[in-house]
Amino acid sequence: MIRTYRPGARGATEVMASDGPEALEGAVWIDIADPLAYEGPLLQAATGIELPTRADMVEIEASSRIYREGGASFITVLLVVGLDSDSPASVPVSFILTPERLVTVRYSDPHPFRSFSTTCGRQGVPDSPMKVLIGILDAIVDRTADILERMASDIDKVSGTVFALRTPSGKRLSTDDLTDILRRIGQINLVLNKAHDSIQTLMRMAGYLAIPARAAELKTEKPLREELKSVLRDLQSIDQNAGYLSSNVSFLLDAALGRISIEQNAIIKIFSVGAVVFLPPTLVASIYGMNFEIMPELQWNLGYPFALGLMVLSAIIPYLWFKRKGWL
Repeated sequence: MIRTYRPGARGATEVMASDGPEALEGAVWIDIADPLAYEGPLLQAATGIELPTRADMVEIEASSRIYREGGASFITVLLVVGLDSDSPASVPVSFILTPERLVTVRYSDPHPFRSFSTTCGRQGVPDSPMKVLIGILDAIVDRTADILERMASDIDKVSGTVFALRTPSGKRLSTDDLTDILRRIGQINLVLNKAHDSIQTLMRMAGYLAIPARAAELKTEKPLREELKSVLRDLQSIDQNAGYLSSNVSFLLDAALGRISIEQNAIIKIFSVGAVVFLPPTLVASIYGMNFEIMPELQWNLGYPFALGLMVLSAIIPYLWFKRKGWL
């Protein structure tokens, strides 16, 4: 689907297959989502820009993510989507920038694009491609900051659970509770890693566009260069925050594993104490279970109660010893 945004207009105009290349003329921003077969040739006929394929967009080499071709700068970044689902993902988005227009190519629907599109519908479309790009970058920065804030809140909640003696319902933490804690920590770490990767690609993009030679090629005015530098500083700031949160997640994971180890040790201690407590009575019972002919207690009327009492006493003494030492 192709949507065109023209300077001063409110919102987008959807381009159909029957409209032809002239429908793209005068657009300052051409947004292509889930490109159809006819849309690549249509874009090339109208602008001379060859639409990158999905395979091109997922290349990890730096030279494949940022390059110039035919007077246009091709930049691919990663954005985090699916935050509200069980499987958040990083998706590539390509920005093709020329002095006349910005073309964005994506195979997903990231939140910043919806947000900036709404802004264009409410306030009007900016009059230059660089202003459009900076507006999208601002929306991406805001969204990334929201993601990190949400992860920080989740870390606080998990931390409270890890270090609590009991669940909010008053029960002791069970194996299922500890398993859920590990799952939540893993989910947080997954999102933070994807956010970090996204921030790194965005920082490379902002740094590339802020280069004086590149700014001259794209006819970027000084105020816009300053805005780019501001976006770069914002990205560096949230990158530091992401690193801080990642270190907190590492500490939280160590704490959770330590809590699991403590719980396991407590269970093993119960079995160990039980074994030690019942070992002396077993020894007494084994002795009096022997079938030797000469055993004085066999002819004693109180032999049986004496053996039972001895077994009980031999169990109580170790138990009291453990209590006195504070091992129970």
